[in-house]
Amino acid sequence: MFTRFAAALAACCFLALAQAGSATAQSSRYHEAPALADQVKAGKLPPVEQRLPEQPLVVPVIEKVGEYGGVWRRAFLGPADANNYVRVVYDGLFRFSPSGAAIEPKIALGAKSSPDYKVWTILLRKGARWSDGTPFTADDILFWYKDILLNKDLMPSLPTWMRNSDGSAAKVEKVDDYTVQFTYDRPSTMFLSEVANQDGADQSYAMFQPAHYLKQFHPSYTSKEDIDRMVKAASFRTWTELFASKATPFMNPERPTMAAWMSVTRVSDPVFTLKRNPYYIGVDKDGNQLPYIDEVRFTYFADQQALNLAAIAGDFDMQARHILMTNYPVLKDQEKQTGKYHVMIWPTFGGSDAVIAINTTYTADPEIGKLLATKDFRIALSYAINRDEIKESVFLGLGEARQAVPAPSHPYYPGKEWADKYTEYNPDLANKMLDTLGLTKRDPQGTRLMENGKPATIEISVVPAFGAWPDVAQLVARNWGAVGIKTVVQIRERALHQNMRLANQLMTEIWNEDTTAYPFTGGAKFDPRNSPLQTLTMGPLYYRWLSSNGKEGVEPPEPLKRIMQLIDTARSVGPDGQVKAAQELFRIWADNLYEIGTVGLTPMVQGVVVVNSKMHNVPTTIGNDWPLRTPGNARTEQFFFAK
Repeated sequence: MFTRFAAALAACCFLALAQAGSATAQSSRYHEAPALADQVKAGKLPPVEQRLPEQPLVVPVIEKVGEYGGVWRRAFLGPADANNYVRVVYDGLFRFSPSGAAIEPKIALGAKSSPDYKVWTILLRKGARWSDGTPFTADDILFWYKDILLNKDLMPSLPTWMRNSDGSAAKVEKVDDYTVQFTYDRPSTMFLSEVANQDGADQSYAMFQPAHYLKQFHPSYTSKEDIDRMVKAASFRTWTELFASKATPFMNPERPTMAAWMSVTRVSDPVFTLKRNPYYIGVDKDGNQLPYIDEVRFTYFADQQALNLAAIAGDFDMQARHILMTNYPVLKDQEKQTGKYHVMIWPTFGGSDAVIAINTTYTADPEIGKLLATKDFRIALSYAINRDEIKESVFLGLGEARQAVPAPSHPYYPGKEWADKYTEYNPDLANKMLDTLGLTKRDPQGTRLMENGKPATIEISVVPAFGAWPDVAQLVARNWGAVGIKTVVQIRERALHQNMRLANQLMTEIWNEDTTAYPFTGGAKFDPRNSPLQTLTMGPLYYRWLSSNGKEGVEPPEPLKRIMQLIDTARSVGPDGQVKAAQELFRIWADNLYEIGTVGLTPMVQGVVVVNSKMHNVPTTIGNDWPLRTPGNARTEQFFFAK
């Protein structure tokens, strides 16, 4: 699959235009959901032909043309689980294909590049409209560029993908109402891969915004007095807080969207509800306007265990997020007994399904911070972990001990030596290394003492979100305690955990490494220039240093500087150069252990999929990864319920 993926990167511009052209094969007659017919009859909506662009997005169906109607029942864990929404709608100009091996147009009609990849032209769909009926044009991208990206209050630093070689912003120009041109002073070979990740994930700003709506909250278009009044009325402190809340679809149902479903409640509500967008630009091959499903309903669950009990009972229609792999046997048993649902496995592309990210810029306790920043200390911690025990106890015996690198089938795989590096269970060697670091004295409980005489104590922060990570943490804590490093496991709610990560307050954390297939684009965790909201806690102060031009934070060490050089190189070369850069990147990553891998190549993280037996067009296998917004890359608008 990924041999094709690497080749697709080189030809993605031609792929986009070819797929966009398929819309011309459509019938001149379109059909709409029965749920909208009464509104059209009453004159509240124009006919479907007037709501669709001249060249709609033609969405292939997995099994067959679907039927209209129904409510897609899902679950979520509260406001911090907003990416649950992002994964369902995948509202981007371009998106990854189901396999992940190609990039295809979605909101955009297509794209083309200059021969040297320095100039990219995005083509929009003439006649496309926002969910409130307002035309979607180049002005909505220009508003993002001029009034968000280049506004220092909203975006203190430029994202790496929008920078020229000297750090200045790439130029974005409106050619006409349906054509936008991006110009760099260097080749940008992975431009479309980046654009496919600019969909507002992680509460970022998508690269197209409803200018007609958001201008009322922006000081370039609205008086300070009016904005101050709105800020006060909404109990915010600054206009940027007001603007962010108004620009975020899952926080503001009034914000127009281009997604297949639009928010009608908020992610902070007990039931977060989406309803069909009557202006969605997609149709099936027979001209039926999508989506087929009328409504998506996310029901709030206070914890993962309660959510999984509801899944076992058959209360959801299609859910992988938060489904515990440890429940796979009972889910399969209920599948046979009740027939309410079937269970599928969606594989990932490698990485490690439970990594321990180490904060190498931790400052709250300077002595602990010094140890965490020491490579040999991290290596000792890795040797102290009994991965076979974790595999059998938590992963149902599946997977393999490995560091956070791609799978062997992936072209970016650096080799077995690096996947296995420091994964041997060798507590004797761990003890010797800790002794060599000067941690020879111990207290009566056997905990090693630091230079200041305090016990060497590490906290592992865990969000019980996508796997049995608390169980992994407890086993790791026992292993580290056995070599004299006292370890405390702290279970936290996701929003608090992320705030602490941003504030540089986490020592270590457990998460999954889910960006190994896409290390150069989007929110890849290997690039310290990405916000800690996207990455893990390997060094939040590196991000501060890089985003402040060295005025704040901590300068990254040479291995991370080399990783940034490799990322920049990969963005300007072809597939062969990207493979070479990626393999070196992962050798550096595994060698320096900014993340300590445990067990990988399992379906633990959003890979156990529970699907209602009446729901169709859900693929049996698919590329499963965060950059793909899985299940968004399954083209969720073509899911349907059979009556």
